[in-house]
Amino acid sequence: MLAAAGMPAGDALIVLRSNGPKAVAYGIHGATAVVMVAISVLLLVA
Repeated sequence: MLAAAGMPAGDALIVLRSNGPKAVAYGIHGATAVVMVAISVLLLVA
């Protein structure tokens, strides 16, 4: 799960490098990556 959090982060980089909207990159892909990391940490601690 923690390794899978890299995929939305990579998607955000692709959007930013192709001059896409920053709101999409950070709001959708960045937020998804943060939520996945948070869930991964919770699963590791539990």
